[in-house]
Amino acid sequence: MLFSFLFFFSFFLCSFLGVYFLNSNGFIFELTIPFSLLSEMPLSFCVDYVSLFFFSGVSIISGVVFLYSKFYMDEQFSVFNSMNYRFFYLLFLFVASMFFLVFSSSWVVVMLGWDGLGLVSFLLVIFYNNSSSLDSGLITVFTNRLGDCLFILSFIFFFYGGFFSIDFLSSSICFFFCLVIFFGCITKSAQVPFSSWLPAAMAAPTPVSSLVHSSTLVTAGVYLLIRFNYLLSSIFYLLLPISLLTMVLAGACAVYELDFKKVVAMSTLSQLGFMIFSISCGYWLLGFLHMVFHAFFKSSLFLSTGNLMHYIGGNQDSRDFGSFGFSFSSKLIFSMSCLSLMGFPFSLGFYSKDSIIGDLLFSSFTFSSFVFFLGCCFTVAYSFRLIYMGFMMSPSFFSSTSYLEDFYFFLTILLLYLPCVALGNFFFFNFLSPMVFSFLDFSMGLFIILFGFIFFKNSPQFYLLVNSLMSIFFLSIISSSYLSNKLNNMSYKGEFTWGELFGAKGLSLKNFVFASYSIRLYALKMSQLVMIFTLFYLLTSGYFFFIYSVFL
Repeated sequence: MLFSFLFFFSFFLCSFLGVYFLNSNGFIFELTIPFSLLSEMPLSFCVDYVSLFFFSGVSIISGVVFLYSKFYMDEQFSVFNSMNYRFFYLLFLFVASMFFLVFSSSWVVVMLGWDGLGLVSFLLVIFYNNSSSLDSGLITVFTNRLGDCLFILSFIFFFYGGFFSIDFLSSSICFFFCLVIFFGCITKSAQVPFSSWLPAAMAAPTPVSSLVHSSTLVTAGVYLLIRFNYLLSSIFYLLLPISLLTMVLAGACAVYELDFKKVVAMSTLSQLGFMIFSISCGYWLLGFLHMVFHAFFKSSLFLSTGNLMHYIGGNQDSRDFGSFGFSFSSKLIFSMSCLSLMGFPFSLGFYSKDSIIGDLLFSSFTFSSFVFFLGCCFTVAYSFRLIYMGFMMSPSFFSSTSYLEDFYFFLTILLLYLPCVALGNFFFFNFLSPMVFSFLDFSMGLFIILFGFIFFKNSPQFYLLVNSLMSIFFLSIISSSYLSNKLNNMSYKGEFTWGELFGAKGLSLKNFVFASYSIRLYALKMSQLVMIFTLFYLLTSGYFFFIYSVFL
């Protein structure tokens, strides 16, 4: 409860300061830390409306997640024990890492928040002590470390330049800095070909998924793209095809996925591609608005999904769902989140999504625009599918038997419902001119919703076409099970062969190994021995014949 009040206070403080700095330039304050006898390291923090509004969303979602975890983790462990304390402390460290990433303009502090997100996310994914969680945690941390390696190497260039602040980048290292942000963004935000870790991270508890998929880990790369958009214009042509491919493939997978929780995860992946596409087209402010709006309705979607799974025993198979119709508050927040996801008129996601579509229509219509509209149709299709699976299917054997919801869940629903209703109008009329909204935007959004609904109704006919995309975009070779098996084999060989042979018990182990080889040799059948010696004889004879024919 203390953490929740702290984050709610942070939400009100950041919101008021964000409104105050809406028409001003903000400010930067700097701290200096002695680095050696002759030098010191400056740590600077940037406070403007972008960082304040984004962290206000992170704060209220974090406070709601802490309240939601109160009854969720109590039911999981039946008593408030050390597991609960460890869970809440990890969540707090997760949000603290996001704080350093959002407000810092010093590369040292950015790295502190960036690596903190990766480390704490790994600990949260493996919170449940089982092999499946460990596999998911390994693929999550290994994929994210690919982009983190360049972040660590960038310290060499900052030391060479003699500064640590991002505001004073020189032109000589600006291109390298763009590459660092590019690779960090596509790994942390799970773009193709690094998309396999995001569905794997669903092994974490549902409150963690709500926080990770809405406003913290996956949006870290998108936030850095927005923060440094004035430096990254030279690499936007690289982000454009990657974001479109991620958006379309994730949407296609979400239409046919049977795991209910993974459908929501695929929707997050599709929306991340949507945000990065808008930023790469130059609409960074609209991308920022969509990122903030997406954080609210996606956290609402995850919490309502977790509530349903909680009352049907943790089952995630969509074919066993259908009990949302008996819960009014869950039904309300779930339907509102899905309507915002598809961009239904005057919902929360409508204001940012239709503005991006309208700006794209007024610019040159290219093949990228066509692929983008196709991805938007997939978004509408899986949003209707979520609504259908949630509370329009007939009640199944696993339907909920307890329809009385916990007080903390009702409170979280209320705290998320109010911002989802009020934020759209406030941000739209303060960030954008009313002239941005036109009848063409409105009609194009309705056409996309219509085409998406038609595709949803006829989706079984396209199953064979999309079936090959179901294995996370042909990336099964780096999936959690494949990678885990390879790592287990390497660990086994290292532990039971070379590590033991050259270790403390090497001599006795060598005798044992040679003895075991002798036993295995004697245990062979006579026919196998004859075959082995015959093959050896033929290979030896062939070798000497080759030497004789070449050199003599």
